[in-house]
Amino acid sequence: MDAALEVVYGAAGVWEQALAGLSWYHGVIAAAYLGVAWTCLVNGYIARTERDPHRVWYLTALLLCLLAINTLLRGDVFVTHMLRGLAKIEGWYGVRRPLQYLAEFLLAVFLLFLFGRLRRELTVGAVQSESVAFGLVLLLLLLALRTVSAHGTDAIINLYLAGVSVGRWFELGGLALVLQGALHGLRLR
Repeated sequence: MDAALEVVYGAAGVWEQALAGLSWYHGVIAAAYLGVAWTCLVNGYIARTERDPHRVWYLTALLLCLLAINTLLRGDVFVTHMLRGLAKIEGWYGVRRPLQYLAEFLLAVFLLFLFGRLRRELTVGAVQSESVAFGLVLLLLLLALRTVSAHGTDAIINLYLAGVSVGRWFELGGLALVLQGALHGLRLR
């Protein structure tokens, strides 16, 4: 029990540092998530009134809101350090790399399945918005990669291009795809 509390306290310390490092652009990113979530909510409401499939729009809005909260609360940092601490006290920290890459592979397979399912749901009815499915899966993949935190993927995600990290570029791209699909859906209604 003491070891588990030590893991929690260790992760909480790193998490506290991550929260102290928040700046104005984290708020902007969270606001962008919420703005895109709003367009998905409006699409869901209109689709429901037109008796079109609407649950996927509501699910997308919910996931975007959760991602906005994660942007501000840095939950992925806490979970990552909890898992690292767990690996240390369980004695398999030294062999975690293959497990991280296996986890990334399994998450990618799951997200490909999710993409196919979302794509099918978003191409039924009056409005077809495949870009919403692709953008949402891209955002979830990025969250999964950050949480699993394998060394090689962290190096790529944290690489800076034009003053912005590759992870942020992918995040903005995913948001843009969801927004484009949601706005396209609103224009067609």
